[in-house]
Amino acid sequence: MNVSQVMTRDVISIPPETPIHKAARLMVDHGISGLPVVDDDGVLVGIISEGDLILRQKRREPVSWWRAFFDDGERLARDYQKATGTIVGELMTQPVITAGPTLPLEVAAAIMDNCRVRRLPIVFRNQLVGIVTRGDLIKALATAPRPGRDVSDAGLQAQMTARMAHERWTSSCNVVIDAHDGVISLLGVVDSETKKSALETMARTIEGCRSVDNQLMIRSRLTPCYGF
Repeated sequence: MNVSQVMTRDVISIPPETPIHKAARLMVDHGISGLPVVDDDGVLVGIISEGDLILRQKRREPVSWWRAFFDDGERLARDYQKATGTIVGELMTQPVITAGPTLPLEVAAAIMDNCRVRRLPIVFRNQLVGIVTRGDLIKALATAPRPGRDVSDAGLQAQMTARMAHERWTSSCNVVIDAHDGVISLLGVVDSETKKSALETMARTIEGCRSVDNQLMIRSRLTPCYGF
């Protein structure tokens, strides 16, 4: 699945000359937290978000002499403009991280997570054609059917063994893997609750796994047995 299948196509956009109070009103009226900013040719030039408007409302502190000495003059000028500007073009974030309509959803999700952005404008031939938000990605995840195929119990057991061998953090785990009627059973001892949970996740994500029977025990919780 790619972003064109989940993106919002009827995007509400505004020109850079829009007064900030009108941008705020549009966000409130339409229940959105950001607006793409486009020029007269429909080219995306920036994006304005709730965060930009909130920054505009904060009381601007005087810049100390040491910050003025060490900071980049361009950055100080931009901070001043964002804190005191009256039109969208002065407050908007630019340049904007964008994507094409054929970008796979998982790549879009990685970009948004790594770049810490809540929305990803979709551009085709320099024109804004849609926008994808974190909410869109969550909806796609919730509605996407999980691909499935018949996998033998031996195949499930082999895949789990291979996955564990590939991860270094499993080296201290003493785990016996079994599978029956698509249910993967995990028995043995691990170092922590985190590893126990992670191994269950590892098993559950194997294609063909119906469920996981996690009987792993935490080493620190075992009562030592002393012989006499």
